[in-house]
Order: sequence, then structure tokens, then C-alpha cells
Amino acid sequence: MKTPEHFRASCPTRAGHKRMEKTMTVAGMKGFRLLTEDVLTLAEALGDDDWSRPSGAEGWTVKDVFSHTGQLVSLLTAAVQGTLEYPDPPLGIEPLNNVLVGSTREQKPAAIIDFLRAQSETAFPVFEALQEEPLASSTAELLDLGTYELHAIPNMFTFDFATHLHFDLLAPRGPLNVPWPLMGKDRMAPAVDWLMGGIPKMQSTLYRSLHAPVGLDLTGPASTSVVVHRVGDAIVVDDSSTAPSPAAVVTSSTFDFLAWSTTRIPWREVTRVTGDVSIAASFLDELNLI
Repeated sequence: MKTPEHFRASCPTRAGHKRMEKTMTVAGMKGFRLLTEDVLTLAEALGDDDWSRPSGAEGWTVKDVFSHTGQLVSLLTAAVQGTLEYPDPPLGIEPLNNVLVGSTREQKPAAIIDFLRAQSETAFPVFEALQEEPLASSTAELLDLGTYELHAIPNMFTFDFATHLHFDLLAPRGPLNVPWPLMGKDRMAPAVDWLMGGIPKMQSTLYRSLHAPVGLDLTGPASTSVVVHRVGDAIVVDDSSTAPSPAAVVTSSTFDFLAWSTTRIPWREVTRVTGDVSIAASFLDELNLI
């Protein structure tokens, strides 16, 4: 994520999901703020022993997950501002996350949370400014995640915080038995939008497993119906009303989609497939979003 070269104006992204990205960007800032408050609220509810518990994120403790949230905000804020000093040779997003989290393991939980709070307060106006043209449609190469319009970056924070909170920290998958309300549309919509936008971009060879169009019918808060189909060596995500007819349709709640699309929960356990199951399985077995 070198700067400024990787944060320069470019042509608009050509994915079929572009229309949905545009309508969700303001919601992304709202979701970012809400999920940041959720993470901080959970942190304040923890006892001393909770911080060292293994989380649902492999190799990370509860404290590591909280550390990651602050480090991610700091990383992207610095990148957008052109002040990021990136290691050479460059790393992919997941190895980089591990490096950043590892650098904070000796810090106390209070310092970890203070860092997230401070970085978020710095980041909010930075990313608000990216919602206006000409910056909104300028693009950024986000390491191995692909290239995204700048206005969509808050969707990433909403997704990242929501997924870590609900599937890596909170029970039943995480170690923390803290009562927590279900996610509503304000939190869910930007998270789902980030994942939909990432399907064509995050895995460069994913198109090879898509042998025919596959429909995704997501129910619950921020429900949506799209068809994922192949155009040459690229994947396009289109609204189901205008897309090619799918060979298979995968039905899931939006909440479960956060988990199975990131391989936290096997897709076979929480989805229903109609049509050609083998077509759907070929694609879903390879899908692994970040």
C-alpha cells in the first residue's frame, strides 16, 4: 500500500457491483462509527482475564483482535494521508496484520483501547472527506485486496469490526459470553457491500471455479439478491433483476454471510442451495473473502 502511487486518481471501477457501492458509501461512515463504538463498549465490559483468552481468529488472543482494529484504522488513515511508511518488500494484508498486531503484544489493554479511540477520532474526518468528489471516485490499490474507490473504504472498517466482534470475540464462536444485540441494517449494509465488492477483486483466480452464474439471495437486515457471473477472466456481481439466469441459488442470512464468505463457518452448515449444487459448491469451496 505504497503512497502516493497506490492512492492516486484513476478510472472508476468496472465491476457490475459499482451501482450498489455508490449508494452505500454514506452508510459506510455511519457503520464505521457505530461499530467503533461497539468495539469500545465491549472492551470496557471485559475483565482482566478476558484479554488473554484465545479468540476465534486463529493465533490471536482477545487483546490481539482489539489491537488489530486500531492498527487497521491507523494504517489506512496514514495511507490516505500519504504518510504511510510501508515495509520493503511489501506484504499482503494478512501477513501485515500479523506484523502490526505482533508489535503491540507487550502493551497493556488500556493502551490498546486508547489507541483505537484516538485513531478513530483522527480517521472519521479523513474518511468523511473521501465521500465527496473528486476523491470519492478516485481509486486505491489496497494491497492484495484489489482496487477500490476511496469512498468505499469505510465499508471495509464496518465489515472488519463487525466480523471480528460477532465471530471472533463474542460467543458462541468467540470466547466472550457477553449479551449483545443483533446487527441491524445500519451496521449490516456496509459490511455486506464490502464483501460483494470484494468478490470480483480479492481472489485473482476465483473466476476459474465459477462455471456458470450463481445467485446469492441474502435475507434479513440489508437483504439483497445478486448473481455472480463470469465475463472472460473476470467476475461480475449484478443485481438479480438484470443479471443472467443463475444455474444455482444460494440462500443465507446476511449475518451468516459474514461468517461463511470469510470461511469462519462452513457454508454448507448455514446456507440452502437450489438448482445445480455442484456449480454452487465449486464456487463456494474456493470463496474466501477478507
